Amino acid sequence: MDLQDYQRRTEQVRAQAGETSPVPVQGCQLTAAAGTVATAVLHGQHGLLTDGGYRDALRAGLADLLHRTASLATTAGLDLSEIATTSLATLDDLDAACTQVAYTVLPAFDADYPEAEQLPRRLTIRFDEEIGPSGRRIVTATLTSTQPATAGGSAARTGAQPLQPGDRLGDPLTDNAHRPDGYRFHDAIHFGFLAVLGWSPNLRALLRRKRKSDPMVDECEDGARAIFTEEGLAAILARLAETRIGFRRYHAVTSDIVDLARAATAGLEVARAPGWLWRQAIWQGFRAMDQLVMHGGGLLIADLDARELTFQAVDAVHEPHPDIQSSPIAA
Repeated sequence: MDLQDYQRRTEQVRAQAGETSPVPVQGCQLTAAAGTVATAVLHGQHGLLTDGGYRDALRAGLADLLHRTASLATTAGLDLSEIATTSLATLDDLDAACTQVAYTVLPAFDADYPEAEQLPRRLTIRFDEEIGPSGRRIVTATLTSTQPATAGGSAARTGAQPLQPGDRLGDPLTDNAHRPDGYRFHDAIHFGFLAVLGWSPNLRALLRRKRKSDPMVDECEDGARAIFTEEGLAAILARLAETRIGFRRYHAVTSDIVDLARAATAGLEVARAPGWLWRQAIWQGFRAMDQLVMHGGGLLIADLDARELTFQAVDAVHEPHPDIQSSPIAA
């Protein structure tokens, strides 16, 4: 049945029955109908209904829920078909197939800029951990390779030479926390953004790939505010990950997490990224961070064409901290 026809028929039946409940009451009726569905599911889960009885109860509950939904939509002046279309668009945004075909239509934010201002399409970074004088664990990151090779050109002439293989990437990091939690490896979150989204003002600055040929882009997309935004987002996600199995599974990155990321980056070029790509970026970044913690360091390979961040183990200098508990990694 067409949703618009269903909505019109529902309104006709309500009008014939003289049902003119205000919106607050209809909201309560909708909640009650949802409760009926939940009760049917609960009874079915506990084996209190036969298979046929469970389906009948669920069918009746869902029918009432749909009726109440249509009534409330009509009262609020909303079109049920438009709501359904919006719902499908939301599902597509969050759960589109992450295939190479889907990746080819995604933007490369620096494709039209000079080579020296473009992010490498593939780069490898080594993370090493050591025990500092205070007994705290310190992590250093080193760029080991880039493809294409590090660009020169105009950037080299102005003294803004892009980071070279063998150069240290940023400052040494500790957890900056009373309780060790692995945040010393949080650059993996940024590399998740870089590899999958093709976006990371933080790493663009560290790699010396800021787009200075366009002053507005250099200031607004690659400048301090964007860098602080990304750093803050990484810190908030790390805190939320503590109650979300560390985001070590793709489906742990739920729609509210995507909404948070989008709210934080509103107005930036990355706002064009679909929700499913954000989910991939967050999941891959936290998966890589977990692997670095478990192995006490290692290599991260960021492939911006494949939109993939992978981990490769090397001989760790130290064992992982005993306070860090890791879980198996799965999609």
